Amino acid sequence: MPTRVFILANQPLFAQGVESLLSEQPEIEVLGVAAITTENLSAVRAAAPDVVVVEAREEEQGRLVAMVLAKVPDARVVGLSLDDNRIHTYYQQMKHSRRVEDLLEAIQGSSPPSVEWYGRSVEELRLFVLFQAHYGQRILDNLRRYAPRTWTVNAWRAPAGLPVVVDDPAPYLPLHLPTADLVLSLGESAGVAQLLPGIVERTGAQAVIAPVDNVAWLPDGLVHQLGQWLEGMGVTAVFPKPFCSLTETVYNLPQRERRFDNPWIAEFARHFGRPIFRITCEGEKIATVQVERDAACGCARSVARQLVGVNVREAVIQAGLFHHHYPCLATMRVDPHLGIPLIQASGNFMRRAVGDEIAVCRSMVESNYFKEVTGHAGQTSQASA
Repeated sequence: MPTRVFILANQPLFAQGVESLLSEQPEIEVLGVAAITTENLSAVRAAAPDVVVVEAREEEQGRLVAMVLAKVPDARVVGLSLDDNRIHTYYQQMKHSRRVEDLLEAIQGSSPPSVEWYGRSVEELRLFVLFQAHYGQRILDNLRRYAPRTWTVNAWRAPAGLPVVVDDPAPYLPLHLPTADLVLSLGESAGVAQLLPGIVERTGAQAVIAPVDNVAWLPDGLVHQLGQWLEGMGVTAVFPKPFCSLTETVYNLPQRERRFDNPWIAEFARHFGRPIFRITCEGEKIATVQVERDAACGCARSVARQLVGVNVREAVIQAGLFHHHYPCLATMRVDPHLGIPLIQASGNFMRRAVGDEIAVCRSMVESNYFKEVTGHAGQTSQASA
C-alpha cells in the first residue's frame, strides 16, 4: 500500500518540483498540493494523509507543524526549509539532513545512516514550563531570573477548569507551542499532567520533569500511567518527590530513590533541584553563603541570605525555620508512602545541605567551646581545693 502524502508550500514552483519528484515513486501517492492557509488545513484533514510535507522558513516551521499536527494528529510531518536546504522529520524528536534521497526516506518512514539526530549542546537547553497558578508561577519566575543565559525558557498557563480526566488533550492545547528539549510540568490539578503527552508531541521534547509536591495534583497512579505513556513515546520522564530531591542522576528520598540518565534533565538539575551551598565561617559565625544549586522555587537563595551572621551551632535549625517561612509550598499532608509530610522531606534536604557544608566549622567551634567550658571548670575546682 503506497504512502499517502499531502504537500503544503509557500512557494508554488517548489511545491510543483516536490510533487513531480514524489509522483515518480511507485510507493508514494500524492493526495494534493496547496498553499499554507487555515482553509487548506481542513482539506489536509479531510484527505487523511500518512505524511504531510510542509515547506516554510525555519522560524515559521514550528508553528505550522503544530497546526498540522492539531488537524492531523496521526500524520508524520516532514518540514522543508529552503533557508538551509534542511529536511526535518517531526516525531517525538527531530532529525535533519539535506539530500533528496533523504526526503524520500523521511516520507517512507525509514532512517538511513545519512539522517542524523539533530544535536545541540545541553547548555543551550530549551525549557518549556507548563504551569497553572501560584505554585508554578513562583517557580517559573525564579527560573527566568536565575537560569543560565544560554537557556531559553518558554511557558504556557494551563486552563484553570480542566476536568479530572482528560481523554483528549488537543481541545485544551494551543495550536502553536515552541520547540523544546525539556518540559517542566507544574500543574495544580491532575488534569494538567494529562496534557503532557500532547505537550511533548507538539514541542518535540525529549524529556519531562513532573515534580510531586502535592499528591492531590499528581497521584501515584497517574505518575505510573504517565511514565508508561511517555516511555512509549521515547521520552525520559522523572517525577521527583519532592521537587528539591532532584540531582543530575537521582531523585526522591533515599529509601525510594530512583536513577535516570538523560542529559537535558541533568543540565536542569545542575542548577535547580536538591540544594547545595558553599559556606565560609569566621569564628562562630557564618560569613558567606554561596548557592551552588538552588531549589527550583528559589528557597535555597532565600535561606542563604538569612544564614549570614548566624551562629554555626544554630545554623541547621535556623535553615529549617527559614525554609518553612519562605514558605515552601510542598504539602503539609503526610505522604502515605513516605510516612512524613512532603514539606518536612523538603526541609530535611535543606537542613542536610547546610549541615554537610558546615560540618567542619561546627566541629571546630564545638571543640573550642568544649575546651573553654572544661578548662574553666577545672580552674574552679582547683581554686576550691
